Amino acid sequence: MSVSSSTALSSLGRLVRTAGGCAVLAAAAAPAAAQEAPARGDWSFLLGGGAMVRPSYEGSDKFSVSPLPFVSINWRDRVFLDMERGLGVNVVRTDVLRLGVSVGFAPGRDEDDEDHLEGLGDIDMAARGHVFGSYSFGMVQLGLDVSKDFGGSEGVLVRPGVSVKVPLAESWTLSSGVSATWANDDYMQSFFGVSSSQSRKSGLERYDAGAGFKSVDLRIGLNWAISESWFAAANAGVGILLGDAADSPITESRVQPSVGLAIGYRF
Repeated sequence: MSVSSSTALSSLGRLVRTAGGCAVLAAAAAPAAAQEAPARGDWSFLLGGGAMVRPSYEGSDKFSVSPLPFVSINWRDRVFLDMERGLGVNVVRTDVLRLGVSVGFAPGRDEDDEDHLEGLGDIDMAARGHVFGSYSFGMVQLGLDVSKDFGGSEGVLVRPGVSVKVPLAESWTLSSGVSATWANDDYMQSFFGVSSSQSRKSGLERYDAGAGFKSVDLRIGLNWAISESWFAAANAGVGILLGDAADSPITESRVQPSVGLAIGYRF
């Protein structure tokens, strides 16, 4: 692979890693922006930009700032394309229940991202399939996302969570949520394990990472519907690495804070 191709893939990987965070900001803000908007046909679009401050890789104690645009397209609340879950279909959708499938991108990891990763090699980006569902009652929503990577780590992730949205005023909404993530052996060994070969090259101790809950995440967000079309969102969160992920020699910090800002336009 040429240097230019490698650089392009590395940049795309960073984009995918940060895109999900900005997509979460956009998804959280969109309902507040849309609740007073008139019907606009079968299609809806979100365009905007945001910035995330987060650890440079999962387990790092150093931070990076990543600005980027985001886009979300929705047809009749049935078919969607966004930067969090990719291209998908809401197979079941009622006032309280939603079940769907999608395919998007799974971020990899570049050993050049940080000195601590040197010698571990790169983890390639991959396609990621999702099966997801949610059930809402009042201001509370229970959710579950099961995903499988096709390529890269070949990992499986299971993420249950619960979130709450509280209207503060006509145009302001406070949201909060907690989720946990279980990962299989393939994912854990790829991102937190150190093989004998990697140990020789990196100087890190050999380490086997097995399946289990790898993290619990807490977040809180504030959404502002500026007008019928414009919206803004701020989000702060913290992830706590657990089990083999926390004990890995790759992990420099078990506490993984992040903060993000986004502004967008709906039409």
